[in-house]
Amino acid sequence: MNEVIITDREVSEFFLAADRRTHLEFLQELEFALQRYSTNPSIIPARIKAHTPSGSTVHLYMPVIDDVYSGVKTLGYNTNSNMGFVGSINVTDADSGALFGTLEAKQVTGIRTALTSCIGLFRQLNKFENVMQVNCTVFGGGLQAFWHVFFAVQLFKGHCDAFKINILYRRNPMDLDPLLKAINSQEAAPEVVTAQFALSDRANVRKCVANSHVIFGCIPSEIPSLQFEDLAVPSTEVEHVYVSLIGSYQPHMHECDSETIAQFKGQGTPIIVDSKEHTPLESGELYDNRVYREQLVEIGELAGSTVPILKCPTSEKTVTLCKIVGLAIMDICVSKRLLEISSSL
Repeated sequence: MNEVIITDREVSEFFLAADRRTHLEFLQELEFALQRYSTNPSIIPARIKAHTPSGSTVHLYMPVIDDVYSGVKTLGYNTNSNMGFVGSINVTDADSGALFGTLEAKQVTGIRTALTSCIGLFRQLNKFENVMQVNCTVFGGGLQAFWHVFFAVQLFKGHCDAFKINILYRRNPMDLDPLLKAINSQEAAPEVVTAQFALSDRANVRKCVANSHVIFGCIPSEIPSLQFEDLAVPSTEVEHVYVSLIGSYQPHMHECDSETIAQFKGQGTPIIVDSKEHTPLESGELYDNRVYREQLVEIGELAGSTVPILKCPTSEKTVTLCKIVGLAIMDICVSKRLLEISSSL
């Protein structure tokens, strides 16, 4: 049997050991895949969502049919399993349909989302040229938050002397030992400082948001954690803040408040999304505030253009907002490249 199966552990170990150049190669591959999607959204057919006859488990089948990226991602979720969403990614040959290889889906999902969040940030690194310490705040303490912070540190290697990580957790703090071990084991790693606060600690949440250059939202919540009044607080440390939200992926979920969206709509500043078709319907922030295609720009459309920037009306700060719900082509893209690397070893 020639099929290749790559486990979650192998995926995690590969990216934790890889250098910045390798991370950027995957980031640029993802941008290329999203450019193909923006040019032709039909390469992602409608997904299938159904429950088992017993009703205990929901299954999702998400196909991609393209001349470069082809395959299907599957996910299952059972509330009693305590495993979260688990599944597989099957990559096929675009020409023949033959199986190229299979990967477990949990780590790839976190990694592809975090790298995609960082595409707009990578295009704005020049906004932080004179920043000696980059302050990064992440809402959440789980797998998604872990990979977002990890890749952000990689992105700023050689661009700052120190990197401050603020973890704002809902229930449990993040286990920082694996993160710091991975960061400190690499060459040219900036000095990393960490702090963790509960979301209920309103004063520290506000302080972290007000003084952050980079903010990631990774909490699937119905009640928004990110408030525009916190974003807009004047700060002597921060001139520009890049925000990427990935936690809300259903219409009843919200990561930022309506005022944040209203500011972007009112100033005619586009919000960056992975899909003009899916994101306005699946993201509660955009759905409730009636954000339409004309008010969005896809990641696949950023090449050769200026990343949108909002001017805060009450301070000198500027803000870029990215909202991602996730597309199967992101999984197929990362998985295909991992399989190619694996087959060459």
